[in-house]
Amino acid sequence: NNNELIVAEVLQSAEAMKAAVGHLEQFLKNTESSTKGKIVLATVKGDVHDIGKNLVEIILSNNGYRVINLGIKVPPEQLIEACHREKPDAIGLSGLLVKSAQQMAVTAADLKTAGITVPLLVGGAALSEKFTRGKIAPAYENTVAYCKDAMTGLATMNKLMNPAERAQFLGRSGVPAATGPVAPTVESVPESTTRSSRVRVLPPSPVPYADRKVISVPNLTEVWNYINPQMLFVRHLGFKSNFERALESRDPKAMELQNAVAEVKAEAAKFMKVKAVWQFFDAKADGNSIKLPGHTFHFHRQRHPDGLCLADYVLPGGDSIAILVVTAGAGILEHANEFKARGEFLKSHALQALALETAEATAEWLHRRIREDWGFPDSAETTMLDRFQARYRGKRYSFGYPACPALEDQAGIFKLLRPEEIGVQLTEGFMMEPEASVSSLVFHHPDCTYFGVGETTD
Repeated sequence: NNNELIVAEVLQSAEAMKAAVGHLEQFLKNTESSTKGKIVLATVKGDVHDIGKNLVEIILSNNGYRVINLGIKVPPEQLIEACHREKPDAIGLSGLLVKSAQQMAVTAADLKTAGITVPLLVGGAALSEKFTRGKIAPAYENTVAYCKDAMTGLATMNKLMNPAERAQFLGRSGVPAATGPVAPTVESVPESTTRSSRVRVLPPSPVPYADRKVISVPNLTEVWNYINPQMLFVRHLGFKSNFERALESRDPKAMELQNAVAEVKAEAAKFMKVKAVWQFFDAKADGNSIKLPGHTFHFHRQRHPDGLCLADYVLPGGDSIAILVVTAGAGILEHANEFKARGEFLKSHALQALALETAEATAEWLHRRIREDWGFPDSAETTMLDRFQARYRGKRYSFGYPACPALEDQAGIFKLLRPEEIGVQLTEGFMMEPEASVSSLVFHHPDCTYFGVGETTD
């Protein structure tokens, strides 16, 4: 039962399956009818995130399905053309952020207009069953199934292609959002610009230096020390419990997984390039905005009494913030595809996961340095777990996430920092390419906390 396996084990079993099929192909006549079904996969327009979709491809391919992987940033017209050409049994759409979920609804409407009616499978971190039912299914008006992970995608395809289950599944999953009386319109409440009293007024921290810094990080081992093992081994590689505790107790699965990642690190050390650009800026708060030389960022405030806004962490009379962009993604996709083509699925997936977490680790490493430059270094007692849980002065915030959800504001970061110099581009959907890249606004105020502007309570 694959549901009992961790992701790494599923990939290892896929490698064994591919090797076995490769041996048997010389004795078998390979025809289209030998597959269980065909699916077209794509990451939606504007989205560069590839790792989840590639995992779906590997799992479906090694369970008897023919997969047409169109790649990333796929516009609806390319998807429509592929559907007319390939005549698939289903379409799979992937995307990471809220903007991608919204693009799925647009793509679904375009597919409907083009006369495409095959079942649509959708998945991604920002997606939910509610959004799928409420936005994507009504736009498509045909079967839409929300798949929370790759194994759910496989189970969904199995039901679709099983004559005994297909009719029942189509009837259940194809129901669009419930219809009924239109909810009464809620009167719009003007957004407050009053600074929250929950944020103290403290002396400002001046810019420690004004010049823009660009570096290539020479020591991968140092940066890798800042990788959160729970993110790498649990989130990406599917380990089922606390990885570090399991490793301390010499759990065989944990040890095997650590060794597998160590092999990937040894390979990645030959070609992975980690780069960073950052700068401190004079900053002034103006209501819900932060004014910098050359650009003003506008933020939203929580819509409840004494609601928070990022501008609260900057003083109206003058203060400072830092902005950073880091990347570990150059050439990673090409190397991951080489591993995949050789049937080394675990290496392929682990390399992409390592690159993503290396970028996150570099942001954590650089943020520590920025705190030191501001004049408040971490105490000697600060542990890596403290850093992973942001137990230090200030916070860093990335666009597309709850406190600053407007991904379009990435354009302001690119205007100020010019991260193209370190190989990072901005897509038309305002996501960074390559995928293994991180951008952040860094605030020094000790009252900084993580919050969402859509929240109504603490």
